[in-house]
Amino acid sequence: MDKNADVYKSLRLAICSEQRRALLFSLMEREKPLADLKKELKTSSPALVHALRELEGYHFVGQDRTRKYGLTPIGRSAARKVIDYCRMMEVLKKYDAFWSEHDLRGIPDQVFDRIGSLRDATLITGTPLDIFKAMRRFVELLQDSATVRFVSSIYIPNIDAIVLEKFASEETSIELVLTDAVLQHLIDEAGQPRLKGVGGKRLTLRVLHDDPKLVTVVTDRFMALALYRTDDTFDYSSTLTSENPEAIAWSQQLIDHYVSVSAEVTL
Repeated sequence: MDKNADVYKSLRLAICSEQRRALLFSLMEREKPLADLKKELKTSSPALVHALRELEGYHFVGQDRTRKYGLTPIGRSAARKVIDYCRMMEVLKKYDAFWSEHDLRGIPDQVFDRIGSLRDATLITGTPLDIFKAMRRFVELLQDSATVRFVSSIYIPNIDAIVLEKFASEETSIELVLTDAVLQHLIDEAGQPRLKGVGGKRLTLRVLHDDPKLVTVVTDRFMALALYRTDDTFDYSSTLTSENPEAIAWSQQLIDHYVSVSAEVTL
C-alpha cells in the first residue's frame, strides 16, 4: 500500500468536494449547529451529516457538548491552506496573461505563496494609442501619497521631480530601493546636492546589486506591481494596483525582502 495514500485521501477530502470545502470555510467563522449549517449551505441533513462524518474521520471537525460543530486545530490549519490555494488560483486565473507572460522570478517564494492577497487588485493596461497609460497612472497615485516605499529595476520618468518637489516640501517619507544603474541615473538627473537636501528621515536610498526585474511600490494608500516580460523587456503597459489593506500588506512583505538584501546609501 502506498504510504502516502492517507495523505492523498485527506487532500481529496478537503479539496475535491465543494460541499466539504464549504463546510470548512463556514466553520472557520465559528462553531455552528447542524440546523444553521443546513440553512446556510442549502443542503439536506443526510448529505451534511455524511460530509461532517468524513471530516471527523480525519480529525478536521469535532462536535462539542452542545452539539455544535467546529474545526479542530488540524481542521483550521487545513482550511487555511485550502483557502490560500483557492485565493491563489482566483488571482492567477483572473489575470492569466499577466502572470503567464511575465518574469515572476523577482517575487520570492514566501511572498508568492501569499499571492491570493491580490484577489481584489485591478490591472491597468495601456492601449496602442496610449501605451504608457499604466505607468502614468502609477505616477499619479504616487504623487497623492504621504508614505512611499519603492523598489525598481528601471528609472521612472518624473521620479526625481516627485522626490525633490513633493517630498522636500511636505512631511512625507520615501524609501527608494534601486539597482546600481537606476540609482546613479536618479543622482545624475536630480543632482546629488539636491537629493542630499531632502535626505535624513524623509528620504532613504538603498542599492540592490542584483536586478529584481520588477517595479513595485507601496504607500499609505495603495500598492502597485509591474513586471518584465519573459523576453527580458520591461512591460510599461501593464500595472497591477490595489487599495485593499491585504494587498498593501503583501507588497510591504515584498519590499521588506528587497530591503533585507540591499545596502543603505549615504550621499
